[in-house]
Formats: sequence, structure tokens, C-alpha cells
Amino acid sequence: MKTPTHSERTKTPSTPAAKVSIRIGKRTTFDASMTTAGLLSVGALVSGILLSSAVIVAAAGRKAARRPLALPDHTRTDG
Repeated sequence: MKTPTHSERTKTPSTPAAKVSIRIGKRTTFDASMTTAGLLSVGALVSGILLSSAVIVAAAGRKAARRPLALPDHTRTDG
């Protein structure tokens, strides 16, 4: 069975939607590029992380408000 080829895909390489080049000192250079799909997936991951951390913080606050950290010590007498 022959795999169909997509002529549009093979003729034009995917152009990156974002390019970054960072230079540190004289010798070190970091180059990165991302496609549109990569930018969308990173955005989805970041929004998911932010939403989940907000839920965790809210749940931790509710639990702390309901239950004190330590029980009061009734064995001590003031005086």
C-alpha cells in the first residue's frame, strides 16, 4: 500500500510563527523557533497550569479556615 504524499506540504516548509535568539557573552547563542501550533499548545498548557494552581490555593484557604492548626490547650491554668 502506497502512502499518499501531500505536495503542498513538501513544497513549502512550515514557517515559524516566532523566532528568538539570545546571546550570552561572546560565544554562547541560543536560537529557538516555534510554529503557530506550538504557540497555541504552550498557551493552553500555561492557562491550564494557572487555572489548576488557583483551584489548589482556593481549596487550601477553605480548609485552613474550617480547621484550626492546633487544638487549644485546656490543661494549662492561668494564674
